[in-house]
Amino acid sequence: MSLQAILAKIENDAETQADELRQSALDEQKEAIHVVKSRIKEKHNRDAERIRHKIEEYARQMKSHSLREMEKSLLSHRRQIVDRVIADSIKKIADSPDYLDLISILLKKCDLDGTVEVVICAADAERISPSFLQKHSTDKHQFVLAEEKHTDHGGILMRSGDISLNATLSMISELNHDAMVMELSRLLPLEGQEE
Repeated sequence: MSLQAILAKIENDAETQADELRQSALDEQKEAIHVVKSRIKEKHNRDAERIRHKIEEYARQMKSHSLREMEKSLLSHRRQIVDRVIADSIKKIADSPDYLDLISILLKKCDLDGTVEVVICAADAERISPSFLQKHSTDKHQFVLAEEKHTDHGGILMRSGDISLNATLSMISELNHDAMVMELSRLLPLEGQEE
């Protein structure tokens, strides 16, 4: 074999080997890029999934918070309606024709002994007189009209010595407030409910 043929073969072999090394380096580079891309993609997917979970959790919390706030607002609104109805009812009771029957019942239920002063409101000055109170007096208690007046819409205050009984319409409604709220609320359906 000639020297030139040997040189040509060496060059050819070197070139072939260089091509193989280049191809191997390119393959390794492609593999490395693929691995890095896969890792980046996996990290991106994990981050995106974590963000999605956080957003869903935040949305659930916001929905729950919004529902609670709406329920509180609705209950507050309903409570205001019921309180207004009760306040209007007190005024209507004080103006009703049966009002003196109610006062008679309150006087009969009095468990104070001796002389019992009865404090009325200014609006009742024409209706509840000393003679009206005298009719309801018994051996156990003597009702007398007090000089001062209370500021409620109706009902009476009864006093004997240091003991007093508040039977004003506002106090009676306050003592029965929760039961009346429950009853009136039952009549006011929540939004979206069938009546």
